[in-house]
Amino acid sequence: MARLINDIEDLKRHIVVSATFDFKKVLPFAKRAERKIILGLIGRDQYDTIVIHHFIPDNDAPINLVRELFEEAVANLSLILALPTIDLLITNSGTKKVEGSESSNADWRDKLNLKRSLMKTFTEALDDAFVIMEDNIDQFSEWRDSRYYTVFSDALVRHTKTFNDNFSIKNNRATFLALKPYMDEVEDQYLLSMLGACTLDMLKKHTPDSIITSAQVLAQKALVALTVAKVADTGMFAFTETSFTIVYDEVPWEKSKLELDAEKLERLRKARQTAGEEYLKRLKKMIVANPTIFHCYVDKIETGLTSKLILKKSGLTL
Repeated sequence: MARLINDIEDLKRHIVVSATFDFKKVLPFAKRAERKIILGLIGRDQYDTIVIHHFIPDNDAPINLVRELFEEAVANLSLILALPTIDLLITNSGTKKVEGSESSNADWRDKLNLKRSLMKTFTEALDDAFVIMEDNIDQFSEWRDSRYYTVFSDALVRHTKTFNDNFSIKNNRATFLALKPYMDEVEDQYLLSMLGACTLDMLKKHTPDSIITSAQVLAQKALVALTVAKVADTGMFAFTETSFTIVYDEVPWEKSKLELDAEKLERLRKARQTAGEEYLKRLKKMIVANPTIFHCYVDKIETGLTSKLILKKSGLTL
């Protein structure tokens, strides 16, 4: 079966390696990268369509660009996964370290920098591929019609770009996928309870009505802000002042000076929580002001106070 990375020439189109590099040391990891990452994100049908596509250099057709970007992503991730074993030999008497006679082994700093560079290239290539696919969704119908895409079809925030426009996740598709259960939780906890199912469904549908569109934007802003607040202390994501991305198990992100400490992370959480609640207030105000458009919305009465009111001849009293 055709694959994205088949031989040393495929690898060399994306990564500079020595003339004597043994591709067999990377091949098992290329298979794993394609299975775990590409198949896991787009499904078998779309994967098969992409891998049988004959790559044409300097061709801007979406499928051609996506094929090249997936190759680049797999090449870089494969090398990351292979690095721990490249300079080792597994023998009957244990593992042996391989040392060239005319070169010295890289120290841990060099290896860390290499992993960081490979990981950055991997994530950027993967993210760029999904931007193209989302912008040309009809040309990737197998993905569009699969559970890998339709899992977001009933969501308020369907696309990586929508979330990223409201709070940066560096357009990272893997981060967006990891956020899905938290977005669902926010939707149920805040939007469904406030709006009801009918009004929430209205906000999820495409419409030419400018008022509904404005309400959709407010609802999306609220959902993103409240999701950021919810995940800020989960440990799954690496936060800076202005963005966050998922922490990869294969190569954990190095703790850098840019990452937020616990105090700053708590301030960010509170700020996003406050922002989300303010967006919800604006959303409710807009919906209440347009009852003919949001015809199935029912404004909930504050039962906690109302139940304490007692009607007397002289008026209301507690």
